[in-house]
Amino acid sequence: MSATTLATPLPAKDGYTWTIASLIGRAMQEAEAAYGARDAGYFFAGYEFVDGVPQLWFPGNANVVVMQLSIEAQENLSRAAFQLSHEVIHLLNPVRAGLANVLEEGLATYFQGIFAPEFGNRWISDVPSYIDAQTAVKRLLDMDPQAISRLRAEEPCLSKISEDMIRRLCPGVDFGLATALTARFKR
Repeated sequence: MSATTLATPLPAKDGYTWTIASLIGRAMQEAEAAYGARDAGYFFAGYEFVDGVPQLWFPGNANVVVMQLSIEAQENLSRAAFQLSHEVIHLLNPVRAGLANVLEEGLATYFQGIFAPEFGNRWISDVPSYIDAQTAVKRLLDMDPQAISRLRAEEPCLSKISEDMIRRLCPGVDFGLATALTARFKR
């Protein structure tokens, strides 16, 4: 058992140390509080480690979702917090790989920057497309901190939110930003 999966009692005997499972629970609570409830039509079956990049996958192409974290996260709770906080946003309303828009990937990267530092995260994305997506989402949230939850109240799937919907529900957003946010994300 590793420190990322073995919960041990706290000295005060009032709880346990953080594990990947408990961090996913906390990240999901924070994401839902800030951006709206997740789609309960998908069963979250847990997490696993892969020799690859973090992602969600759908075993059997059913409404079952598994969070895959990189092997590096297996022994490093800080790295796990960084990865799982990004993937939790994708759990709000899961879409298949390659179908996410800039809004969804930008929000995932933005949330990662809020959640993960508490757990010793030292990593930031250095991939320009993620940085650009995060910057676009930050512009939206700077104009309207409730924009995501309001948009998701009408369309729960971030990647199905349209340019027109953004402009209608967030009147201060200009055409260029609405267009950028709704574009298909390209890594």
